[in-house]
Amino acid sequence: MKTRYVNCKTPDGTSSEFFVEDGRFSDPGDAGQTCDLEGAIVAPGFVDAHCHIIPMGLDLQKLHLGGCGSRSEILEAVRDWSESHSEGWIMAVHYDQTKFVDTVHLSREELDSVVPDRPVLLRHSNGHASVANSKALEAAKVDESIIDPAGGSFLRDSSGRLNGVLLERAHEHVSGAAPEPTIDEMTDAVMRAGDKMSALGVTCASDMMTGRWNLEKELLAYHLASQKGCKVRLRLYAQWGSMFGPRRLSSERIKELGDDMDLSLCRLAGVKIFADGAIGSATAAIYGQFLTTSGDGQLIYSPEKFKQMVKTADESNWQIAVHTIGDRSTDLVMDAYEQTNDPTRHRIEHAMILSDDQIARLAKLGSFVTMQPEFMMRFGHSYKKQLGEYRASQIKRCRSVIDAGIKLSFSSDRPIVPGDPWDGIDSAINRPDGFDPRENVTLGEAWRLYTSESARANGDAGLMGSLDVGDLADFQLYNDFRKGGLRAVYKSGEQVY
Repeated sequence: MKTRYVNCKTPDGTSSEFFVEDGRFSDPGDAGQTCDLEGAIVAPGFVDAHCHIIPMGLDLQKLHLGGCGSRSEILEAVRDWSESHSEGWIMAVHYDQTKFVDTVHLSREELDSVVPDRPVLLRHSNGHASVANSKALEAAKVDESIIDPAGGSFLRDSSGRLNGVLLERAHEHVSGAAPEPTIDEMTDAVMRAGDKMSALGVTCASDMMTGRWNLEKELLAYHLASQKGCKVRLRLYAQWGSMFGPRRLSSERIKELGDDMDLSLCRLAGVKIFADGAIGSATAAIYGQFLTTSGDGQLIYSPEKFKQMVKTADESNWQIAVHTIGDRSTDLVMDAYEQTNDPTRHRIEHAMILSDDQIARLAKLGSFVTMQPEFMMRFGHSYKKQLGEYRASQIKRCRSVIDAGIKLSFSSDRPIVPGDPWDGIDSAINRPDGFDPRENVTLGEAWRLYTSESARANGDAGLMGSLDVGDLADFQLYNDFRKGGLRAVYKSGEQVY
């Protein structure tokens, strides 16, 4: 049945009407019913092309340290949580040592002083580091004889003893010892995350780390959530190791899992690889040095290994999305992409530090670039402490990237940040204090980068992200076209919020 929607406006204030038939925007014509939108502003739904969906749902039930700005506040929060949650691991999120006056990490001994008898793990706000107490190290079979893994570090104090600070793959080693969520718990997490994103106007979201625990179970959880009516469409990027590593899921089983799925609702879209770490933990691979460590960050893989990983995924015909934050790692990613059959189909995630020469090279390469402007709002203090005022001011060069003709899109990386798209838009059109205002973009550009361009990065151009005839009828209604003005969200023409 065709529905005619009347009495609405486009974001620029132009009077409008549109038609929806069989879940898609359609040509004008006879309609079975008319829906009066009472003067609402209509706009396409947001497409969050880079986030972490199951982790977001699970994090909603963990200790949140984002409001803690000192060591004592964190220790008090951990102690209080331990008293009110008497069993299992204490998993905390949004720990950030750069908020401390001295920027020095907490230690395992400090955590032991408040919770000595069960595992505690404080995950860094950037997701690339953590601090563990002694029980957590013990549960992960980490003792003083352990050797740093490739692409990670178990930090030690001045006497050479493990201090509980874990970087990159050392963090993954210990966090991997915590109990794995069940399929039911993961499915519920997807549903909770979908509810929360829908309430912010998001109608499609891409998980950028599928296979963190078990690829088969996670694919099942996403498919089950989709069948149960998850309010957002799901695009999944599987970790390279879960597709090609020793414990890889066979291509036959992947196909079997997707055979009964409506691919407009949920599909495996590509492969994710991490090239480096993050700025807050001083593990992004940069040229120069971090102010707090005097180091230059960390490549997760050797250049030779990384290039082979990219080659393997490319030859298997998957779209590749690579996490690269530092300028040094971004050069490596471009080196690898230049050797693929078609660099224009692949994605570069974050690209936070870029020189003029790198922007020119990216434009020639033709790959997609996905940035998260909300990071400037949330982590500006950290960038300035790690990089210095000037270098921090030059991160996320959105204006320069657009002007160079690069295929840019916006996303959130939730749950690293709360993820309201309007926070990202506001940060992009009016960069926070300390960030070069010459890199601002316009509201129209920011909106396009969070809708049609994000859909294009996902491989969904012509399917969603606009109000064009033939696109899926995913749209938002606003009383005022700004943050706080959202009135309703529709998916396939049906109201979900």
